[in-house]
Amino acid sequence: MDSKVAGVLRGFHSLTPAQQSELITTLNQYIQGPPGTKERLVNEANRNFGITKVDLGPTSQVCGCCGR
Repeated sequence: MDSKVAGVLRGFHSLTPAQQSELITTLNQYIQGPPGTKERLVNEANRNFGITKVDLGPTSQVCGCCGR
């Protein structure tokens, strides 16, 4: 299994059943949606995740998705 796929699966496993259901619904929208849907969903995810800038400095926190 690819390491990125493993990281996503690890993050998926840590979600509640409701969150897993929401993710599956969103992924289906991403895959099957009309043009522009992918960009809209990614932009919304970045905004909700708090990604507004790139910070390459060290951090004392562990990423919930990849464990780094």
